[in-house]
Amino acid sequence: MRGKIKVVSFVLCAVFMLGLASTVNAQINWNVSSNPNQVTQYGVTELMGRVRLQAAAPGTTVGSTITITYQGVTIKNTAATGITLGGTASGTVAISQVVPSTGTGGQVVLAVTGGTGLVADELTIDGVRADVSTLALATDVQASLSSTSSTANTFVNVSVVRVATVNKALDVAMTASSSVFCLNPNNPTITLTEGFSGAFVQYVTSAAGSVPSSANPTAARVKYGANRNIRLSIVVSTLPTDTTLTWPVTVPIDIDGAGPGTATSSLELVAQSASGDNALYEFTTTDQGVSDQFAEVFAVTPTLVFNPDTSEPGSTTAQARLEPQDTPTSTEVPRFNHPYIPPATTFFTVNKCTTNLLFTFVTNATGVGFDSGIAIANTSQDPYGTAPQHGTITAYFYGTNAPAPLTSADVPAGSVWANSLSTIAPGFQGYIIAIAQFQYAHGYAFITGKYNAGSVYDVAEGYVAVVIPDPTFTPLAGVAHRYAGPPPQNNIAIPPSSGEQLGQ
Repeated sequence: MRGKIKVVSFVLCAVFMLGLASTVNAQINWNVSSNPNQVTQYGVTELMGRVRLQAAAPGTTVGSTITITYQGVTIKNTAATGITLGGTASGTVAISQVVPSTGTGGQVVLAVTGGTGLVADELTIDGVRADVSTLALATDVQASLSSTSSTANTFVNVSVVRVATVNKALDVAMTASSSVFCLNPNNPTITLTEGFSGAFVQYVTSAAGSVPSSANPTAARVKYGANRNIRLSIVVSTLPTDTTLTWPVTVPIDIDGAGPGTATSSLELVAQSASGDNALYEFTTTDQGVSDQFAEVFAVTPTLVFNPDTSEPGSTTAQARLEPQDTPTSTEVPRFNHPYIPPATTFFTVNKCTTNLLFTFVTNATGVGFDSGIAIANTSQDPYGTAPQHGTITAYFYGTNAPAPLTSADVPAGSVWANSLSTIAPGFQGYIIAIAQFQYAHGYAFITGKYNAGSVYDVAEGYVAVVIPDPTFTPLAGVAHRYAGPPPQNNIAIPPSSGEQLGQ
């Protein structure tokens, strides 16, 4: 009898232990979903969207793991630097490991550590930052889920979810300017447009001291390891001699679509070079929540300065990008490998002041013995303290046997350029428009002729060239302009009255 009791007791104990084991190690069924983010093309530490697991059936599989693989990207942070595990089931599950990169992508590994139940409980995984700098526009980043053991956790609806889509974060446009040294400069503008709403973020206090909207929790953006605001770098190609740019300290928002009484965003100047050939700006906003609803636009207009006495003509280009560039030792978050865009585009042009001279009639007509001489004086050297100028002279010929335009060598202040038609335009008869690349040019023409054989001139006449008021060499479509055909200086707007017209 006692032996039978022992057998029965052993069987009951085994049944009890099996029942307990089946309770502790019951399979969990999870429904999986995500809240994908828009992420910046060329971003090195871009924030992936939330992954959510909701328990669809009771049970807790102690000792199992759930692995979330962020496909095709490298994870750049850890649980200590931004990755968080939340939800009502987080007390029985913990982040056990973050693997930056595997053959298929970075991984976050969750370990089931204890507890029972999990009916309708959920897990939320946030804050994963990944390198998407090599991914093309519109690429989706997927997260796949797996379990160890494979039967411990079952993903009943999907096991792969989208967590991010790569988007363009910045557009750059230029409003170029053209100036001449004898008049006030015209300032250029570079326009920086947010590529998608929410691309520009203020996470921390700016370098200039602007406090983020963290005082308003509903407006703030969760940092998830961020320690730097969005910054934008502007670079300008080599500036013409003795030409500088001074960038505005603050650039208010130009367009946000939000209307009055909403968020006020701006760009704050962090630094610029002495010449102004580069500038670094930082994004700030009074309400990140409102800013995230609109693609914001900033028109940045630096002040152009040149020295009329010493500056040289030239043009320059400008580009912009998101900063900072990634370096192996960088700890800045977010950071980017963003290139400068667009391809080098003209930002501003500066030119010398010109004088436009009209020689109304000159001739070297063959067979009749006529010749003409023209002389142009650079009178910018004078007793009145005028700044000396120098430059070339280009003569444009209109009439019979007109040659191609002729450009002289540099004509210094206080000197005269002179030539005869028989040398520079044999057989020509008509008129000449000469454009001198300096102010205070004045011209004289002298015509000689021989009707009879021999060395005696029968005809001799001279006159002063007319100074033409400076035209604008940017013809409008459908509007008649001063010159037919291509203008002498294509696409360069010369303001009126930069030359000199003497009283009669």
